[in-house]
Amino acid sequence: MSQITPFVADRFHHAAPHYLIGRPAYSPALIRRVAQRMGLDGTQRLLDLGCGPGQLSLAFASWVADATAIDPEPAMLEVAAQLGAGIAPNIAYRQGSSYDLCADLGTFHLAVIGRAFHWMDRMDTLARLDTILAPRGAVALFNTAQLDDPQRPWAAQYRNLLDSYANSDPTRALRRSEEWESHTDVLARSAFCAIERISVIEYRRVSAEQLKARPLSMSSLSRERLGERLDTLLSQVDAIVAEHGSDGWLVERIESTVTLAAREAS
Repeated sequence: MSQITPFVADRFHHAAPHYLIGRPAYSPALIRRVAQRMGLDGTQRLLDLGCGPGQLSLAFASWVADATAIDPEPAMLEVAAQLGAGIAPNIAYRQGSSYDLCADLGTFHLAVIGRAFHWMDRMDTLARLDTILAPRGAVALFNTAQLDDPQRPWAAQYRNLLDSYANSDPTRALRRSEEWESHTDVLARSAFCAIERISVIEYRRVSAEQLKARPLSMSSLSRERLGERLDTLLSQVDAIVAEHGSDGWLVERIESTVTLAAREAS
């Protein structure tokens, strides 16, 4: 049975200003591989579900005829609209959630979800997508991860620091429990059971500002949850940068991944 995270529409209200700065960007090489794998040629429609600040719909904008970007948080949509303004006029931004997916939206060739699938009723979402994705359409779950790097031990130190503050969040504990079903297993029980994974690993420069914005972009590390402890966390991030950085910069190893799920060929 797929566990369901309780829906909280304004979960990322205070995270919106920090998300673009703090979260690692999806690799452009990965975007290109997905576009080519899906045969995007500028004639298809794309759905960006749980779009946040709109990185994915913007990244795919030149590959599709139009895109619809949906998110429950108005502050995220405002950031997304500003990001796409004057660059991608073919993106329409719409407030809503996976529970609002219906035939009125039309038919899409590709539905992209970036770091948001775990916040949804996953089986319900996939069932709804099954009604609005074209026969050869697919679902693409995007994520990024900071990888261990023996040459840069600060990365594990930083990640463990964030975990030590975030692990008391009940929703995070649910996703790390034995009862939590993986995205892959959920997909395998859906109409989109032909699954493949693509990843790109890159070394990137990251600033102290970005490393401090990252926890601010996470609901499990919000001011509402941590209170004054958040200031202590940020000062500890400063200490890591001071010890390991060079002029406020470090290098981290980032893996951008996509789980691409389509219907089985008849």
